[in-house]
Amino acid sequence: MDVNIYAVSSDTVERLSVLHQEMKPVFPFLSDPEFKLIDHLDMKGDSVAKRGYALIDKEGKVIVTKVNDHWGEEINQTSKQIHEEYKKLEK
Repeated sequence: MDVNIYAVSSDTVERLSVLHQEMKPVFPFLSDPEFKLIDHLDMKGDSVAKRGYALIDKEGKVIVTKVNDHWGEEINQTSKQIHEEYKKLEK
């Protein structure tokens, strides 16, 4: 699979650095306090980013967005859903 994975949050770089050190994920965390990418992904709530995932193509077109407050707790199920969405794109 030729993809890049990022966690995007409106949290500060400092806060995300602490979370990254605690969680030790294999992907980077990106800080978007101005909601530029978050807005583009249509993942902005009232004043925070919605939790979930999105797939975008190389040109930045949003292909899929999925709001899921429990994506991290259900990471295996979330991973499976992302793979299924990606496979649809390959067709």
